[in-house]
Amino acid sequence: MVVMDRSPISEPVAQFHFKNRIFVTEFSPYECSANLLAVGFQESILIVEVKLPEEDDSIKKAEFESLREFRHDTRVQSLCWGPMTSQLVAPRCLQFATSGSDHKLRLFSTNNTQVDCKELKGHSDYINSIVYEPEVGDMVVTASDDHTARVWDTKADISKALIHTFSLNSPGMSVQWHPYESGKLLVAQKSGTISIYNSVNYTPIFSLDCCASPLLSADWCQANSLLVTAAVFSELVQFDLSRPSLPTGRLSEHAEGCKVARFSRSTDAYVASVGKPGGAGATLKVTQHKTGLTILANPKKIIGGGLSWHLRIPYLAVGNDRDIDLYKIAL
Repeated sequence: MVVMDRSPISEPVAQFHFKNRIFVTEFSPYECSANLLAVGFQESILIVEVKLPEEDDSIKKAEFESLREFRHDTRVQSLCWGPMTSQLVAPRCLQFATSGSDHKLRLFSTNNTQVDCKELKGHSDYINSIVYEPEVGDMVVTASDDHTARVWDTKADISKALIHTFSLNSPGMSVQWHPYESGKLLVAQKSGTISIYNSVNYTPIFSLDCCASPLLSADWCQANSLLVTAAVFSELVQFDLSRPSLPTGRLSEHAEGCKVARFSRSTDAYVASVGKPGGAGATLKVTQHKTGLTILANPKKIIGGGLSWHLRIPYLAVGNDRDIDLYKIAL
């Protein structure tokens, strides 16, 4: 049974305000940097540390501290953290990748005061999703509107960085490299096809068919590698990879279209979703995965700035115009 410390129609427990519009909001999914949050703007990326009362008895509500800002030559389209990021052990470093409206992939890394940014060209349209190889971060995979997913060597020279291209039948919307299934790579297409590939030789293992389109995002549950969810048309489509022939469930969450779906990282119980911007359904919902029960909703329209779960504690950060709203789900 789920017990809420708030009513289902919920307000955020904290709100952080910024001067510029937010396009990307992403918590680090790694233990050594779990409290770091990246915020992507029109021309920059801000790294902040989120301090939570569950981890610090000296504070009563969530706080954030700005750590570092990086110039970005174009609007931040997508962002993912790399596994070498650490703020707990020396040397402290940051590693993340971004895409912009110029279709380039940028690889950022810091070492003390130095910042290295490598720009990689190859995609001819927007990059919708990025993921690092989760163990050492020596490879990055991108999915693009140009009907390809591409594998990049982060250590190679720029001219030799591209090492494989997956040809897709429709735009690539999401790519996932599961932290505990590192031999497998998930690529989701707008047509509604989700493919699992061998990440060593790039051969297909099996595919999932959502039986609908457009698919705008997909997520592989970090707490349970058998579970996959996708935002397809107005539904959350759910799969169990132990029986992948057909979806195991469909939840109609956003009548005018579902834009984003994200599993909680700390438990397989919750999926957060946001409707397509512009319509009356562009709102936030958190749904219990197994029962379909909506346990958190906010009628405020979400303009669109990303959403991301904290690794250890069920906090959800939602970017909306110039604010980040932080919600908490009580287990």
